[in-house]
Amino acid sequence: MLRILALGDVISPATVGFLSRRLWSYRREMEVDFTVVNGENAGFLSGIGSKDAALLLSGGADCITGGNHTMASRSIYPTLDSSDRVLRPINLADGVPGAGYTILPARDRRILVFSALGCLFMEAGTPDPVPYIERVLLREAGRFDVSILDLHAEATGEKLAAAHRLDGKVSAIFGTHTHVPTADEAILPHGTGYISDVGFCGRTGGILGVKTEVMTERQRTRLRYSYSEAEGPFRAQGVLFDLDETSGKTLAVSRVSFGE
Repeated sequence: MLRILALGDVISPATVGFLSRRLWSYRREMEVDFTVVNGENAGFLSGIGSKDAALLLSGGADCITGGNHTMASRSIYPTLDSSDRVLRPINLADGVPGAGYTILPARDRRILVFSALGCLFMEAGTPDPVPYIERVLLREAGRFDVSILDLHAEATGEKLAAAHRLDGKVSAIFGTHTHVPTADEAILPHGTGYISDVGFCGRTGGILGVKTEVMTERQRTRLRYSYSEAEGPFRAQGVLFDLDETSGKTLAVSRVSFGE
């Protein structure tokens, strides 16, 4: 059995620091073989910088996936081009720095990791990610043992529909972006593990990681206020996928969370 930990959106440099202090011990405690972390907001809702990416990787992340804010900070562009452990969504325009998938080792197995962006209520003109993923699966056939997809999208229906299209082709699929964990973890009919959203990693004292008063005033007045990070204890939310090393199918899916 291969155990993969997938963690939701990391939303600030302070959260990066929390994970760098806590993630390795949690991995040992839960006997995790490989960890995927969505880091697109590690610079606090403004993309991810190279320093934050490096700290996440040294702190226990094997691979960092992206989303609609990944390209917001140009400081990450050289890392996207040079590192096979930091991804941007696979379905961005041609010529964008970096790659949308990678193959990395875990014990004696090879893990194919995808990062993809949804279409509904996201960036205008974003193409359907499923054909991009299917082309890679064909091109890399025989070069990986299990596969996992981070589908960064707003609409749960879109995520689930994509998962059924990829059922039996990808070992496990987890959604990110909404910062709210869903309770629909499942193994689909052809063996793909799935959850619509794993939640987020950040301070829990506000609204989606932002100070409560900022979000409520934005809603009340419809005016823009500068975002401020929430106060309160850190919490990391995610899911554990237990995968069969031979078939690549999911054996179990379980939601998890941990603090300091």
